[in-house]
Amino acid sequence: MTFSATRTRTAKQRFLSFLASPFPVGYGVAAIIILTLAYSGLDIVPTVRRDVQLLHDVQAVDVHAMRLEDELQFEIQKNRRRFLMILVTAGDRAGAKTADSKGVQEEIRALRAHDATIALTESELGLLGGAQAESQRQFHAIWQRYVTLRDRLITLAQDGGLGKAEGASGADDGLSNLGSGAFLSVEEVVQQAEAASATSSANHIDQISSNIKQELKEFLIITVVRVAVLSLLIWVAWRRFRAERQLTRTTRELRASEDRFHRAYDSSAVGMGSFKLDGTLLSINRMGAKILGYEVSELVGRKVKDFMAPEFREDHIRQIATLPAGPESSYVAERRVIRKDGSPAWLRNSVALLRPEGEEGHYFFISEEITLQKEAHDRLEYLANYDPVTNLPNRRFFEEQLSVALRPRPGRTDCVALLYLEIDSFDFLKGTFGRAIADEILADLGAQLASQRRDGELVARLDDQVFGMLVMAAPYDEATLVRAGELREVFQRAGEAGKHRIPISASIGIAYSADSARESGGTRGTFVGQAPKSTDAETLLKFARAAMLEARSRGGDSIFLADPALQERAAELHRIELALLRGLRQDEFQVVFQPLFEVATGKLVRFEALCRWNSAELGPIPPDRFIPIAEQTGLIPEIGRRVLHEALRQAKIWSETGRRIGVAVNVSPMQFMRPDFTHSITEALALTQFPPGLLELEITEGIFIRDLNLAIARIRELQRLGLSIALDDFGTGYSSLSYLQRMPIDAVKLDRSFVSELTKNAATVSMVRSVLAMANALHLRVITEGVETEEQLAILRTLGCDEAQGYLLGRPESAEMALRRVLDGPLQTQTIGLLA
Repeated sequence: MTFSATRTRTAKQRFLSFLASPFPVGYGVAAIIILTLAYSGLDIVPTVRRDVQLLHDVQAVDVHAMRLEDELQFEIQKNRRRFLMILVTAGDRAGAKTADSKGVQEEIRALRAHDATIALTESELGLLGGAQAESQRQFHAIWQRYVTLRDRLITLAQDGGLGKAEGASGADDGLSNLGSGAFLSVEEVVQQAEAASATSSANHIDQISSNIKQELKEFLIITVVRVAVLSLLIWVAWRRFRAERQLTRTTRELRASEDRFHRAYDSSAVGMGSFKLDGTLLSINRMGAKILGYEVSELVGRKVKDFMAPEFREDHIRQIATLPAGPESSYVAERRVIRKDGSPAWLRNSVALLRPEGEEGHYFFISEEITLQKEAHDRLEYLANYDPVTNLPNRRFFEEQLSVALRPRPGRTDCVALLYLEIDSFDFLKGTFGRAIADEILADLGAQLASQRRDGELVARLDDQVFGMLVMAAPYDEATLVRAGELREVFQRAGEAGKHRIPISASIGIAYSADSARESGGTRGTFVGQAPKSTDAETLLKFARAAMLEARSRGGDSIFLADPALQERAAELHRIELALLRGLRQDEFQVVFQPLFEVATGKLVRFEALCRWNSAELGPIPPDRFIPIAEQTGLIPEIGRRVLHEALRQAKIWSETGRRIGVAVNVSPMQFMRPDFTHSITEALALTQFPPGLLELEITEGIFIRDLNLAIARIRELQRLGLSIALDDFGTGYSSLSYLQRMPIDAVKLDRSFVSELTKNAATVSMVRSVLAMANALHLRVITEGVETEEQLAILRTLGCDEAQGYLLGRPESAEMALRRVLDGPLQTQTIGLLA
């Protein structure tokens, strides 16, 4: 019962709402118009049909009247001809005095029959009515007069008195000319009747046609008006129908959109919600509640500030209070919140102020958790400023702080002391024990340096094995030197305390900022007077590094204080660095060639390619000055590449003369350890088409100290190409003899220091003899350099040295001179000492 009543009530409500809508009224008007059009159509059809029938009847009457008039005309003419015939017959018979009138009587009876036919036709015309009735009356009167006159003439003709009558009475028009006047009147009346009948019929037809036109016109006008109104109603109804359908579709889409929004709102990967102007939560989706660790029901109605970290609450309250009155309607902020379990989380909140019409304003927010991004950002920021191995500040951060410390301040009495600390023989440590152990030592060292740091000091890792300390101190005070000594002990303890117990030491350079030294009136007057007016971070670092290099040159594990002369040398190094860059761009480097000979035969076997630099700015600079700087600045690989290509290009010219003259090229450790070094050698040989068997690369033992296994593998790759490897400066390093057995080399090149002592020290001769014996056992060639006297050459020949070079045998010379030496053939005067 309840369900049925509900359905009935619902149907009634829909029906009442349907009646209340504008559509039933329109439908009713349209129905009335359609019924009116149908009624008008049904009403006009009989009227038009009647008028058309009337028109048809008029036409039929007109046709019948015309036919009767034609028959009447025909009968009258026929009657006239019979009458004249009777007159002629009667006259002839009267002249002949014949009494036989039987034939005349027959004609008269026929004439009377014609009269009856004319009378019948006349009566039919009278029955048609209208103009025919009036014409019939006129015709009847005139016809009777004519018949009377005709009968008199017939009687006179029968009596024979027709001629007398015509001659006696000329005044009687009716008798004269056999009654032609009266007959013409009859014909005239008939013609008039015919014309009147035609005119009457035409008028009647015109009137009926006009009535039909008027009725059709009125019907057409009414129909057009009604059709226009109906069309307007149909158009309005169609527009309303379209609008209603569009509204229905829009409503359906809006509902679907709302459903999608609610589904997206609830299943969004970011937190969403709204809160009042006072900060009270109105709603929040599941992700927002999940981020905070609550259920949705636990959050609605609470203040937003309750979940924020204390340091962000004031800013939140201020922003939501000032935003409604300000020009902006939204803001974005990154804030830390506290979850239900007490753990922190970082959120990026996008908050927008909404002011719906007729409703109270509120805030809509989107919260994205950025805890991982924040941690990653903090990690990146840490890595940008700190070294991950030692956890000390890195070079960038150190230089920034050094620049800040060097800024002039009024009334300043202290200065900046920069301590530059570098681990001695760190490359050997890495090559011997590996990178992992080296990093462990660095980590232990970083921890000890951090623990020993005092207030006001900044210690950082500047490079692989370089550390720096910034100290605010009095200019050139003893406390700085004492502090440097303490740091040196820290390095020593770090090596002894580690689990690997590898002894390490450090060379320490100290430099002071110039302005502070001058203002303080320090004790080192020479420094104060010659120091530049101001010192920036880069310059102070260079001065400190120069002092460290000086400390290392004194055997390492020592401290050196930068002085004006050292600073001048550092400045000169800086000038050479800049000139090196310009020299590479302007191709200022040249290659010269120094010959090498077989000691036993005096035969020219190869040239050593040497690099020379004549700077346009600084003039000629010897290799022992610019090559170390090129190695420090990383320019040596490019210089080595150019020297190699030029040497091979010139050596290719020598080989084209038919002489097998080789070339030796020096390779720096930095160049040799590059991953693409073997490829660069292969590419150079291919470009110059030089035979690999005539190329010898000279390397130093520093290559093996860096990474022994990699160096051995690289040498074997190069030897597979067909070229030979010689160990240069042999005997200058403490590890050369121990490495010799493991090095897959083809020759050793004794340092010039051995040759210079051959004539002075018997122990040197014994040492060279031992080296030659060991090399012979290892099947290695021995090359000596720096041969400058005949006595030195004779000793080397006696000892059995393989090859030699030096000023006695030939100085470095240009490519043209080297080619001339090759073309001259076997040595003449140059080899006299060798062959003696």
